[in-house]
Amino acid sequence: MNNPNQKYDIAIIGTGIGGSTLAAILARQGLKVIVFEGGMHPRFTIGESMILETSEVMRALAELYDVPELAYFSSENYYNLVGTSHGVKRHFSFLHHMPGEKQDIRKSLQAVIPKLPYGHEMHIHRQDSDYLLTSIAISYGAEVLQGTPVRDITVKPDEVEVMTDNNTYRAQYIVDAGGMKSILAEKTGWRHRNLQAHTRTIYTHMVDVPCFNDIGPSRGQYGHPFRLSEGTLHHVFKGGWLWVIPFNNHPPATNPLCSVGLQLDPRIYPVRADLTPEEEFYAFIEQFPDMCEQFKAARAVRVWNRTDRLQYSAQHVVGDRFALLAHAVGFIDPLYSKGLYVTHMSVMVVADLILKAHLTGDYSAAAFASLEQVTLRYMGMHDRLVANSFKSWGHYKLWSVYAVLWLQGAYLEYLKRPSRVCAPKAAPTIWRN
Repeated sequence: MNNPNQKYDIAIIGTGIGGSTLAAILARQGLKVIVFEGGMHPRFTIGESMILETSEVMRALAELYDVPELAYFSSENYYNLVGTSHGVKRHFSFLHHMPGEKQDIRKSLQAVIPKLPYGHEMHIHRQDSDYLLTSIAISYGAEVLQGTPVRDITVKPDEVEVMTDNNTYRAQYIVDAGGMKSILAEKTGWRHRNLQAHTRTIYTHMVDVPCFNDIGPSRGQYGHPFRLSEGTLHHVFKGGWLWVIPFNNHPPATNPLCSVGLQLDPRIYPVRADLTPEEEFYAFIEQFPDMCEQFKAARAVRVWNRTDRLQYSAQHVVGDRFALLAHAVGFIDPLYSKGLYVTHMSVMVVADLILKAHLTGDYSAAAFASLEQVTLRYMGMHDRLVANSFKSWGHYKLWSVYAVLWLQGAYLEYLKRPSRVCAPKAAPTIWRN
């Protein structure tokens, strides 16, 4: 039973994958945690593709903060521990397309995710994963109020007040993981869109999406190690790309869904306001014969969503007694699946800083400055990576070179990650009852 007269150590807005992970960690370490969620679980969310670095960070979080369930989502565990509603991800694959032409098998790239030392990655079915992580946080003692939107926040010198429709709650510190509509980002006036990447999206979940190898060239013709349905498929073309993320791509799979999303530069492809999102999706892919063939018999099982420009950021991340987390800071694009990685790196940093502040009583912006630095640097890196990738897709020779740079960075990042995360200069502060 929630008690508005009780003062909490930490308040968190949002039970997405970042907010729920942070709540589980802090509750496990003995802090009084309250979490506010405007919606209800289970819920539809995109951001479904894991990468090597994300798994490595989740393993590290599980070990460092004694929350073993966080490692359930790492490569070696998910089949047995989080269920078969998730898909396997053995690769990133890119097929370059030209309008009116069949896809040229010479213009393809399959970047294999190493099986060693842990195994391939996963396509994460977010309505299941986020609900599970929220339940894990509750099991460790976090108080989670679903269906409780936050209406306002007042930051005082000695505490934070969180106002809902019915009550006012008090905490030492607040983390806003509320995404694009972050209350604190808006209240502080930090929100901005001064970014290089410029995309909009049309997306849904579908069934009956065939493997591209079944309607186009075979795996052998491409010379790929794996079928295109065994990982994340990116159809790329001038000014955009289309993701295909199946959850039914391995023998034990129990989930027939496939996540599908079309990313477009609106400066090249303005919104077709005369069409519904579904109509615009199919009208657009008609210019690419093989893409059109892949979705000819597919059926949407959710309402089609269409957004304006995706990109946004924040001038700052931390203030006295508060911080923005993950997508409350900003969002660039689903390309390269960096979102979950940045989220968990931010969780790694802010969890340690909160535990230290709990001991010292110093909740100042200065004490949390490192969170702002690492978050904004990752945002800037991803912004440049996405913007330059979009430019390169207009000229295949440029993309073939740029792809090598991306691959080099991706594999080197993975090689550096274990030593940087698992052997930090200073161990995180552990505070446990």
